[in-house]
Amino acid sequence: MDVAGFDLNLLKAFDALYAERHVTRAGQRIGLSQSAMSGALTRLREVFSDELFVRSPTGMQPTPRADDLAGPIAAALRLMRSVLQDDKFDPATVDHVVTIAMTDYAAFVLLPPLLARLAVAAPRLDVRVRGIFGKDEVVDLLDSGEANMAISVPVDASARILKRLLLQEGFACIARPGHTAFAKGAGVEAFAAASHLLVSPEGDRTGLVDRKLAALGLERRVVLSLPQFLVAPFVIAETDLVATVAARVARRFSAANLGVAVHEPPIALPEWPLAMMWHRRVDDHPATVWLRDCIAEIAASA
Repeated sequence: MDVAGFDLNLLKAFDALYAERHVTRAGQRIGLSQSAMSGALTRLREVFSDELFVRSPTGMQPTPRADDLAGPIAAALRLMRSVLQDDKFDPATVDHVVTIAMTDYAAFVLLPPLLARLAVAAPRLDVRVRGIFGKDEVVDLLDSGEANMAISVPVDASARILKRLLLQEGFACIARPGHTAFAKGAGVEAFAAASHLLVSPEGDRTGLVDRKLAALGLERRVVLSLPQFLVAPFVIAETDLVATVAARVARRFSAANLGVAVHEPPIALPEWPLAMMWHRRVDDHPATVWLRDCIAEIAASA
């Protein structure tokens, strides 16, 4: 490629196409007609010897080569803009909206301290939360640009999805005070014999606890399966059900005096990771870089 003769406007066209996944909307984004945008796409395909964007029922889908190019091109455009505008990022004056895809757990643990910090440090940085109800959603949300970042258990993805471990979480059990499953001397058999509440965003009727019990030759009955955990303490407080939930969630329920007692699980359960993920194309975006650092600091002290 002859860099000296390369039309830098093609980088803007690529960036718009990658964001919009639609020729007409991409052209509107950077002030080009549909025909001019189509011409830019043709030249991009010639330069990179790749289709880059392929028509599909849901829009122009990027090829693997386009995914690889997206991050470096976005970073180059941001560098050019910063040189021309001499912008210095200041969270106190930034006026921006960031969309974060989060599980209920991540929102419960991180959002209150995050919003408290933003109110002081970045009062015009607004946050929009998009729920995550299954791990498979994460990559699609980041690829499509519907979310600027995602916070959930880490997912397997290509090199275009970057990750940062936020914290490790364990488990605790909650039950009404005085529940016989956690009476003095009660063991794992009493725990298995109790009626259980399972929190499962995917709607499963079994989970990690069931697998651990099965290894001991035991089985439990899941009376209620919920997609979200926020109603769990209210159900637990008024029934004989037992729930095994994230330890930080259980402690928060106990501290809020919701009528539940917190216990150590009678079986060994592994910790699990919570991670922050984002697309490589926004890796250097000043507002999201700053926000990612804030979230990581909050998670470290959660």
